[in-house]
Amino acid sequence: MEFIPRYPQPFTLADALLFDPSIISEEIARLQNSLTHLRHTQDDLKGHMNNSSDGAEDKDVSDALRENELTMSSQDERIFMLKLALTHHGI
Repeated sequence: MEFIPRYPQPFTLADALLFDPSIISEEIARLQNSLTHLRHTQDDLKGHMNNSSDGAEDKDVSDALRENELTMSSQDERIFMLKLALTHHGI
């Protein structure tokens, strides 16, 4: 099984296939929780940006929004990799 990630990941799919299924499940849950918090943060930042008129602050907020989007995409991809590993284990 081959998977080429779009984002830098702390492990490869080959590494993930060697993980214990319980560890994989725990990591998926942790990442899903992180994504939930990041989505709430994104909503807060967008609300702040809509109510702000300070250009310098807007740039900081828009930078944070972009960085969070990249982080969320990377975490979504990592969850996908871990789910592939679980299917390899028959789960």
